[in-house]
Amino acid sequence: MKKKKLIMPAFFLCIFLFAAFFAVYRYVGVGGKIVKIEANRDKGFYTEYYLFIPDTLNAADQTFLLVECNNTGSVDDNHKTHRDAAYNTIRFGQSNRIARKLGVPLIIPCFDRPETDWQMYTHALDRDTLLCENGALSRIDRQLNSMIDDARTVLRAKNIYVQDKVLLNGFSASGSFANRFAALYPERVAAVAAGGLNSMAILPMDSLQGHELIYPVGISDIKQIADLTFQLSAFANVPQYYYMGAEDENDSLPFDDAYSNLERKIITEVLGEDMKVRWENCQKLYESQSIEAQFHTFQGIGHETSTEIDKDITSFFAQVMDEYK
Repeated sequence: MKKKKLIMPAFFLCIFLFAAFFAVYRYVGVGGKIVKIEANRDKGFYTEYYLFIPDTLNAADQTFLLVECNNTGSVDDNHKTHRDAAYNTIRFGQSNRIARKLGVPLIIPCFDRPETDWQMYTHALDRDTLLCENGALSRIDRQLNSMIDDARTVLRAKNIYVQDKVLLNGFSASGSFANRFAALYPERVAAVAAGGLNSMAILPMDSLQGHELIYPVGISDIKQIADLTFQLSAFANVPQYYYMGAEDENDSLPFDDAYSNLERKIITEVLGEDMKVRWENCQKLYESQSIEAQFHTFQGIGHETSTEIDKDITSFFAQVMDEYK
């Protein structure tokens, strides 16, 4: 009997701890089903992507597809490093939390950010990335479009129907990717949210103060380097939400993988070298072009997100989704 008295409380304690762990896991963890879609060159994408279907999704309603580029945070020639980072992002990242709150599916690609070709900051969709026309990283902007189309087909087979336009989200490098992708393909974007984007959004202009605004500073030469025509009116009508932490000092401007010497010179002369000055000037320039964009600065926040920011973005996307009903 004594032995049972010792065993039984321990048994119930284990049950309690398991239940508590599961509750926390469901709150901060995956909260749905993750499917890996293998690369398919015939369909236009040369690397795999992950598709997340949250438990909160109501298949009876037409919904939206949420999209974020993977962001490993470092260069590596080992593809597994980037694939694992993408998996962790779709399982535990900000977009997972937003997808569960909104009840929408989410995709994240597994694009490499190579060490050998370190100048290609793929996860930020920089100039060198757009110029890549060969290999597995050839025009990953087009590959992402193909992944979006494929994900729509995969979801349709599960009787889940999504709108033609997607929701874009990202932070840091993937925030720059989201902002730049929206400028390149505004006709595909229902709304975009991006944070920690170096205090600088792509400028929807050809020139400023006597400087040609080459991509990714601006859009003057995207026809030449990407065979795309900038659609100002379409971009202006995309609801956009950009944010920075007031204490964010993570400035990629001095780094050669993020910007060339020419790009750095243009940015410094038309926007300023100081991050806070650049941020203010970006807002003014977007307003001058009548872009439907909100700019937010969160006090007490560095290069990070927060519960408050998550709630804000979720509310922003929810409002956009309501307008489609």
